[in-house]
Amino acid sequence: MSWQPCYSTPLEVQAHIVKGYLENFGVPCILDSDRFGMKPLTFGALGEVRVLVRDDWADVAAGLLRGRAARHQGEPRRRSRWRLLTGGKR
Repeated sequence: MSWQPCYSTPLEVQAHIVKGYLENFGVPCILDSDRFGMKPLTFGALGEVRVLVRDDWADVAAGLLRGRAARHQGEPRRRSRWRLLTGGKR
């Protein structure tokens, strides 16, 4: 069983969101990065966090991520909760 990357991002939080999204559909996945030490690199290829899926699930994961991107592409940006609750007044 080998693993291949299906998504990469410089933000670890985003990688966890994508991992949770895929796991919600039963896709086995893990996170991988080349970050190390007390002060990890957070830019360039060494700062990437990758979501890895098993080879036999790669097509399923790619389809799910394409569908997720297509759904969010045409949506307007949501207003923050603070703006919704206060009408944008401080």
